[in-house]
Amino acid sequence: MQTLIEHLPTLRSLWVVWFFVLFLGMLWFVMRPSKKAYYQSQADIPLRDAAEDGPAARGSR
Repeated sequence: MQTLIEHLPTLRSLWVVWFFVLFLGMLWFVMRPSKKAYYQSQADIPLRDAAEDGPAARGSR
């Protein structure tokens, strides 16, 4: 148990580095140029015509 307490500062530093690397990985995954068309098509969903959504989007009769 004493050795774990001695390594606590190092483990805390490695934890911060791990989360930074994880954040950069997620950022790279989202910002890839190959996904640009996908995200643009997802961004215009609210602007699409209601007729494309089907009968449920037209309202109740």
